[in-house]
Amino acid sequence: MRASIFTLFLLVLMLGSNAQSSRPTQGCNKPITDNEFGMKKKSILQQPTEDGKLKAAKSVVMSNCLSVKQVRSLIELLKEDANRLDVAKSAWNTTVDKENYFVVLDGFTRFSTAFMLYDFVTNGKTNPGDIRPHDLPGALNFPAFDYPECENYRGPSNCNKPLPESEFTRFAQQVSAKNSESDRILMLSRVARDYCFSVSQAMKLASLLESESNRLSFFKTVYMSVFDVKNLPFGTQLFTQTPNKTAYTDFINSHGNGSGPAVLPPPCVITANDFSQITEAINKESINSTKVSLAKQIIRSKKCFTVRQVSEILRLIPFEDSRLELAKFAYDYTTDRENYYQLADVFSFSQSKEDLMKFLETKR
Repeated sequence: MRASIFTLFLLVLMLGSNAQSSRPTQGCNKPITDNEFGMKKKSILQQPTEDGKLKAAKSVVMSNCLSVKQVRSLIELLKEDANRLDVAKSAWNTTVDKENYFVVLDGFTRFSTAFMLYDFVTNGKTNPGDIRPHDLPGALNFPAFDYPECENYRGPSNCNKPLPESEFTRFAQQVSAKNSESDRILMLSRVARDYCFSVSQAMKLASLLESESNRLSFFKTVYMSVFDVKNLPFGTQLFTQTPNKTAYTDFINSHGNGSGPAVLPPPCVITANDFSQITEAINKESINSTKVSLAKQIIRSKKCFTVRQVSEILRLIPFEDSRLELAKFAYDYTTDRENYYQLADVFSFSQSKEDLMKFLETKR
């Protein structure tokens, strides 16, 4: 699963670790050896049932100092995301390199479960095992709008397939559970560009925001992740104030998705087919310096890359210092620079992440 939408989780760990000072560190400075870990892992695998594996895994993580890679390896021995979450929470206190805990997020099959771990670590208010996926709030009551169907949609699209309804519901419940409008906006902004939504789903998420101006801002952010773009006119139901409704209509018309003609040229984008060819060309090169040179040449000539696309290109570069060099180079050719902090997820070393953050500070 993609972890880029959780990069703020990494930043909180890097910049706000003091918030976790109330949690004991168990005196963990060094993880157990690979041999010891292999024996612990084997003991878990020998358990015949999922419950048995869960109990054994929790016992291991609570009584041994581990690295995040070891934690990630252990949670993947479990089939159910709820159990993986339980172990990941239990492992927090005994994890040596907490600054890299974002690695564990990739160990979940559902991004809604990963968000629970994110909230647990960043808020520091939840005890291990307190929240499991089936403990989410009950059914949400969305406004009685006319929501468009997209099952048989065959028109233009900005992404491949909308988020499954079960996953969408879990995410919407988590957004709804936030105590303030600002928290809901922050959570929505993290996923707006990283997952595919139907217009119906986007409308429901926007309805969780009280301010119409915030709803409008959310739709502008999520636009490039909307599947059934020709259904966007349905979104006018979210607005009762004429200026906001007009602004929304003008926005979708400017992208050629309203009832009227487009008033602006097409958005600056690299299509999925073009991007696939770009990554294929870079990946064919075997020498690091050649990969970097080719990537720079393509980025300079094509322009209009999203942060998500830049992230995928960086992952094709084997050496960390070269990734950092290319990340700085690509900034001026990226369309959603407000999300550039998400690229910290691409780097393995704290120094590289800090260098990127310092670079972004100079661009403000």
